[in-house]
Amino acid sequence: MSKTDLAAGAMVQDGERALSLPEAHRRGMAAAAELDLRVDCTAVLDGDPAVWTATLWRGDDPVPSGLGLGKGPSAAARVGAIFEALEHHLSGLRGLADGGPALRPAGEISRDPALRRDVALGLLGELPDGPMGCLPFRAVTSGAEVGVPLFLSVPDYLDEAAGPLRESLGDHYDYAGVSRYSCNNGWAAGTDPVEAAVHALNETIERDALSLLLIDQFLGRRPSPLVLIEASTLPDDLAALVSVAETILGRRPHLIDMTSDLGVPAVLAYLPAPDGAPARIRGAGASLSRHYAIARAVSELVQVHLASSLGTIHSAFAGMAPVRHDWTKPYPALHACYLADLRTRLAGATGVPYQETEAPATTAGHYDRLIDALCRRGFTPLRRDHYVTGNLAVVNVFVPGLERFMLVTDGQVVVPGERGMAVRNHGRAPWVDGEPMPPP
Repeated sequence: MSKTDLAAGAMVQDGERALSLPEAHRRGMAAAAELDLRVDCTAVLDGDPAVWTATLWRGDDPVPSGLGLGKGPSAAARVGAIFEALEHHLSGLRGLADGGPALRPAGEISRDPALRRDVALGLLGELPDGPMGCLPFRAVTSGAEVGVPLFLSVPDYLDEAAGPLRESLGDHYDYAGVSRYSCNNGWAAGTDPVEAAVHALNETIERDALSLLLIDQFLGRRPSPLVLIEASTLPDDLAALVSVAETILGRRPHLIDMTSDLGVPAVLAYLPAPDGAPARIRGAGASLSRHYAIARAVSELVQVHLASSLGTIHSAFAGMAPVRHDWTKPYPALHACYLADLRTRLAGATGVPYQETEAPATTAGHYDRLIDALCRRGFTPLRRDHYVTGNLAVVNVFVPGLERFMLVTDGQVVVPGERGMAVRNHGRAPWVDGEPMPPP
């Protein structure tokens, strides 16, 4: 297991970071300067865990979507905030006019073997045809280029402000039937494309795991017992992190193991919400290192709690923007998913001891193993290196077939895809001894 040396400011995050924290900080600041941006960093909470914010400015004005939140030990949280701010700024509409968008017919996209497993893109075959703005991705296995609709991972593309861009592309498609599936899933920034892709893959896997957990618990014909990692078995550093989180939150979080058949450890740090309120204060993490998955989930839980209580949640904070409207109310089953009230399930949960997992020592090792885990289960990741310099890489990863049902917690009326329906009908396949067990 990798160690954290706070005095030296070095944290390798179990091999997921390519450079030391001081060097990563230098690269992030240099990347901002190359864009003629100034970075303001503020500690919302300084310690272990810490929460930092980073805001990007050009002159006296904040730049669009230029806000990042970082979590973890203080030095890591500060660096994370800088890179997240750069990611949020660069993953929006900036540069798309000359960044390679092209048009593809919606009907063609819905029939594309590389794309049609995605629930939103599969729906296109049931909607009126027409050209859609797309960006080029490459299949990580074959290198084949695939045009992926912009709306899927660039929500800003659907905003009124993007009207001139859509007009210039000749994109007059009516996105009303699929806009609810739009989210900034699979975006990440790093000091190089491989590091960024590792973070993007883990985010995609984490959100798939959360989606499957919600489907199983609230839509499933035979919901599986929750699996709780026993706090008494945690190593000392994680036990200390949970203890500090309990002090900040006023309650001890539940650590739900939501690892899917992909075999990549995924953890939900869960706090029940008041009656009738959605469980929005939560943290999630996925990593080949179970140690880091837990640390990420608990740190994110603290981050969301503080951001919410201080009113600093920003639309750029993926998956945790304030819900403007709950569209699930007319649909009781979906509304239960929106609330995500797991209190009645906790009493019957299965407790398991903490077990460490072996994680690669390098970002390349993480990348290869994550790709292998997806390919072995029949998924072909698509990757776009959206912005790359010597100091910064912003990457978008899209894995057709993985679930984006977690959008139901934003109040969206979404349905499970093929993978989610299998869980609904047959239950989740627990991960035991390196291989998924068949459903009961």
